[in-house]
Amino acid sequence: MTLLALYLLALLDGLLCGLRASMGRCAVIGKRGYYRRAAFQGVAGAQLITTLALVALLLVAATSSDRADVRADLEGAARRMLWVFVPYATLVLANLALRLVPSNDIRSATSVFMLGPLTAIRPLVMIAGVLYGIFPSRLLETRLLGMFVLLLMLSLEYALNRRADRRQEREIRRLI
Repeated sequence: MTLLALYLLALLDGLLCGLRASMGRCAVIGKRGYYRRAAFQGVAGAQLITTLALVALLLVAATSSDRADVRADLEGAARRMLWVFVPYATLVLANLALRLVPSNDIRSATSVFMLGPLTAIRPLVMIAGVLYGIFPSRLLETRLLGMFVLLLMLSLEYALNRRADRRQEREIRRLI
């Protein structure tokens, strides 16, 4: 269940990264399809990353001499990570829900005072969550796997931003 929760949080993070990477890059007035594609690309990127993480996890489990010990250590690390990631995700989702209120003032306030800063600290939250999860771990495999997954998740937003940059450059060249 803990791995499922981390997986769902990774997909949510990918969706939001895809949307963030696309914001402010399209001059088209009707952006619904544009944002839908961006969200899908974020989720697809997160799916790719979680698949790579799962393959790494299965390799660690398959090559371990004591699978029960590795499993217990990995589950403990994952549970500890949730103590950091769930409150952060809850705060982000609560602020996104506030944007449903039909008030430009509330929407602007959530962007400026909450969503902007929460986006800025995303990498720090990810680092803190993984370190909090793996620091008490007894096994090197758990620590290395945690660092590998952290590297993958941090690279997602960078890759999505690069993709959005290239698409925006193509659109600008096409218009000029």
